[in-house]
Amino acid sequence: MVRNPRGNNWGSFREGLRDKMERGTEINMKDEAGLELAVHWIQQAFITAYNKSCLRPDKKGRKSPKWTSELQSIGREASS
Repeated sequence: MVRNPRGNNWGSFREGLRDKMERGTEINMKDEAGLELAVHWIQQAFITAYNKSCLRPDKKGRKSPKWTSELQSIGREASS
């Protein structure tokens, strides 16, 4: 699996975030420490849901871009 932010599945993101938020524990936010813990937990929920919605199967055997062979030959010339 590879991460592809451009091809993000926003439906999957919303579903993952909703699931994470529903399974959350109750946090006492009456003091600064509790509030900081809640903010950190919510940030991690967003990050996890986003990363999971960006994962795609790796395309094996995909053709390399045309410029790759040209860059490889330039690299060989430069290292000589």
